[in-house]
Amino acid sequence: MIRDLYYLKAIGYHFLEELPHKREYNINFKNLNNNIKQCTLCHFSKNRKHSLMEKEQKNNNLMILASHADKSENESGILLNSFKGSLLKKYLKLYLNLEEKDFYFSYLFKCFSYGKNDDFSLQSCLPFFYDELNLIQPKILLCLGEYAFKSLGLKDFNILRGEIFSYQNFFILPSFELEFIEKNPSYEKKFIEDLIKLKGFL
Repeated sequence: MIRDLYYLKAIGYHFLEELPHKREYNINFKNLNNNIKQCTLCHFSKNRKHSLMEKEQKNNNLMILASHADKSENESGILLNSFKGSLLKKYLKLYLNLEEKDFYFSYLFKCFSYGKNDDFSLQSCLPFFYDELNLIQPKILLCLGEYAFKSLGLKDFNILRGEIFSYQNFFILPSFELEFIEKNPSYEKKFIEDLIKLKGFL
């Protein structure tokens, strides 16, 4: 592989030291929000009526990551303004006594994706998520669904689901996405058991 790169360089190819859209590591929350609103790096930006990000920085112990938003959230610009959002808020209130002000919520895809996961678009959105993560600095990340889990470069969702493990400078708890629970209500008990494990971090 290295030999091939040297060969290409010898015959006239030039390589960039950094990506042209390098992330701004010292970015603040307001600028990050504006960058997302103006992003046109993938085709999902054409669907955007509102950027799908929290409006204010909340430095909570708990951060929750899911893959994609519903149409109603794109229309209203209000995160969790959907059936699955209501379901999540109900679980968090009932089993952890958490209100929306008590956790920070994030989607991998910052524009409406019609419920689709797209690896090309993901590469444009992931830097935004990592900037959020750096700004919020949670104690624990609740990662909802296998796609969101794998998008962080992690493997073995079915083995690690429900386990809390250290990752960089925080902890991760992978669990089921709400669409899965809605379609497979027999897994609701396991999801609730996962949530209860978060109590020690809040």
